[in-house]
Amino acid sequence: MDPTATQCQFCWRVQEVGISGSDVMAWSDLPTFILKHNLATHDLSFADGYCPQCTQLYGRLTQAHSYES
Repeated sequence: MDPTATQCQFCWRVQEVGISGSDVMAWSDLPTFILKHNLATHDLSFADGYCPQCTQLYGRLTQAHSYES
């Protein structure tokens, strides 16, 4: 498995990075990613991260439920 793929820890979508390392590709759902790369589930290994949508949602959730010290 290519180590340049990141999986969102909330929604499990996957983002690939292009060959040059700077060409970022769009996020796709996990089943589509598996089919596109003809992978078996035992071949999967991703870097941890968060997609832009979940990052935005997580930020809203933490602001709505923040505790004052």
